[in-house]
Amino acid sequence: MLVQVERFFRNPGDAVLVTVRTPVGTVAASWGGNLESAAGEHHVEWDLDEEFRWRFNCSLATVEEARLYQDEREVFCRGRLGLTEVEAAPPLAHLELAGAIIDLGHVDSLPQGMAGAWVEINLRPEKIKIYPYEI
Repeated sequence: MLVQVERFFRNPGDAVLVTVRTPVGTVAASWGGNLESAAGEHHVEWDLDEEFRWRFNCSLATVEEARLYQDEREVFCRGRLGLTEVEAAPPLAHLELAGAIIDLGHVDSLPQGMAGAWVEINLRPEKIKIYPYEI
């Protein structure tokens, strides 16, 4: 996903966060690259360091539209849920968000028939890491 990194700052937990402007919203996230070159436009990969549990931090979205936003404590990511069947295990989940595929791993207690559903996940900004890459 192509994003604009606008600034970086330290949160109270000492994590270095950046402000990331995307086509579907602006949020704070941890920067996984060189801080000296963080400001500017970058293609990034998203890494979410969280265990997702249905109805706790992953639920059906009330609006079927990709979006990133945040409140005082958490970042919310809304997109389509994709599932990859794994032999003898729960399916692996990913979030399709504005052309990006973000791995969610296994989502505990995920109801049947959720592939393609619009979902919203929430997590703290320091649990989101973005890594720049070259195309």
